[in-house]
Amino acid sequence: MSAERKPSGIPHVVILTSTIVKGLHDMLQGVLQYAQENGPWRIYQQENRPWTYRLRDLKQWGCTGIVAADHHSLPEARLIAAVGVPVVVLLQPHAMRQPSYPLFPNPCVLWDSVAIGSMAARYFLERHHTRFAFVGDTHSDTYWSLEREQGYRETLRTAGHPTCLTYGPCTAAEQLDWAVERVRMQAWLKSLPKPIALFAPNDRRGKQALDACLDAGIAVPDEVAVLGVDNDEWICEAAVPTLSSIQCDPRPAGYRIAGHLDRLMRGERMRKQEYRVEPIRVVTRQSTEWFAIADKQMVQALKFIREAASAPTLRVSDVARVCGLSRRATEIRFKNATGRTVREEIEHVRLERLRALLAETDLNIGELAVRCGFACETHLGRVFRKRFNTTMGRFRTEARSRP
Repeated sequence: MSAERKPSGIPHVVILTSTIVKGLHDMLQGVLQYAQENGPWRIYQQENRPWTYRLRDLKQWGCTGIVAADHHSLPEARLIAAVGVPVVVLLQPHAMRQPSYPLFPNPCVLWDSVAIGSMAARYFLERHHTRFAFVGDTHSDTYWSLEREQGYRETLRTAGHPTCLTYGPCTAAEQLDWAVERVRMQAWLKSLPKPIALFAPNDRRGKQALDACLDAGIAVPDEVAVLGVDNDEWICEAAVPTLSSIQCDPRPAGYRIAGHLDRLMRGERMRKQEYRVEPIRVVTRQSTEWFAIADKQMVQALKFIREAASAPTLRVSDVARVCGLSRRATEIRFKNATGRTVREEIEHVRLERLRALLAETDLNIGELAVRCGFACETHLGRVFRKRFNTTMGRFRTEARSRP
């Protein structure tokens, strides 16, 4: 049984972090939302290192819980654990994967990195790529980079593409200085068969790949299509060309782990739990805005379908007209190039947009049907159930299974 908090017993929660990157910022938004809905909490942010002398005094001035939101060193982790108040961990360093790490027993947040890698593979397969590569983190043993590569490779292998070319591990000097590594990455990128789809485990690494392509005279996305992770707009929009990226939503995990901390602060005994951050979608920018098929008229057809799919009057004849071909010739060449009929592609694009809107908006089904090019809501319901083996309402509930 959890202990009830006295009215005057407002929690004093300290957030320990030296910097707030985008993913952590979104996660802390979830923590804040929980505190606003279930508090009040008094929240203090401790940013500047060293924390050593401050940590010893936390409990004395009334700290009741700690949010460890940094890649804390072993000495820092020992001090945090020694404070003697409930602790939750938002950014899990590599060391924390080991049972010997002082904060290993504490509840934590993890990115579902295998699912992220799988989404990257499906995205490239959707764009008809047949050659694939991966650039890992500068530290080759980084667990989330390895897991993203694992999900990427497994999904490609299942789809019939067992080969994925991997950039070699970085030396100690390259880990410290991108200028030292840049020349080797340029040479590796030049050696790749073209066109090829390149997945990087985060946006920072994706931008480095784009910079190397630019310096090496490699056309992006025509020769190398590059995809990152995090959808950090400061990085993605500043890249040349702009970087496509997998968007995740850490807020639900932040909300849930704040609830876990709240119950611990109330005196409830709870087991360690890992709260997962799931990938949501790919935000397409210039670095992947291309289809890896040789028939340029069919590339034109694919682009037209994506631009015009929201119109319920879109027909195969409209696609044929854009291509300057007969309807029959368009249908044959499109099927040969993509593996789908034109009608199947139109329906596929509409359904993917519908799924994104179901997950991300509160629009009713009728409005969504209109926005996605479906003239009849009843027909849409049948199509959706047949394709995804669930109803739109159930899909929305599951996709948005957050507090």
